[in-house]
Amino acid sequence: QRNDCAVEVPPTAMNYLGLEIRPSVAEYANSRISTWDLQGRLCFLSSNANVDLDRILNRFKEKTRSSLERITIQYPDPHFKKSHAKRRVVTPELVCTLAKYTNENAEVLLQSDVQSVLDEMRVVFREHTEYFVDEMDSEEEYLENNPIGIPTEREVSVLEKGLPVYRALFRRNGSPGP
Repeated sequence: QRNDCAVEVPPTAMNYLGLEIRPSVAEYANSRISTWDLQGRLCFLSSNANVDLDRILNRFKEKTRSSLERITIQYPDPHFKKSHAKRRVVTPELVCTLAKYTNENAEVLLQSDVQSVLDEMRVVFREHTEYFVDEMDSEEEYLENNPIGIPTEREVSVLEKGLPVYRALFRRNGSPGP
């Protein structure tokens, strides 16, 4: 059974790009695309979002003349060790890059099964209110349900174990990007 956004959304509605830092995982995900008959609508790239995102999105914008409508950052590696904290995916630079390539009302969904990881990502986005607004008033509130409505495999696994999933949704405001 498939619970994938690219399958559930009507064929002409959206295209999907997944970024994965581990080449073997990106390769495996790409191998599944033809099985699902999703060629041309879904692609996975092995890349480090904090290094490659601006270049990737610039090429996207040049080729398509469009902007991103939805970004999801789901279950990133928590990098618990202090010495590895610099490897976390959500940084001020990443938020500014996303602001550069999104228009008003674009959504950014953050999800994690580790509350501290979600809280840290959320703080970084909340520090950039010139671009993004948290849909929840309090940092202590979390979205109860996945607003996309289609769970990831990790989300299904976590929920089946009776564990919580922490979610925050940000919306791009109308200010110009950096």
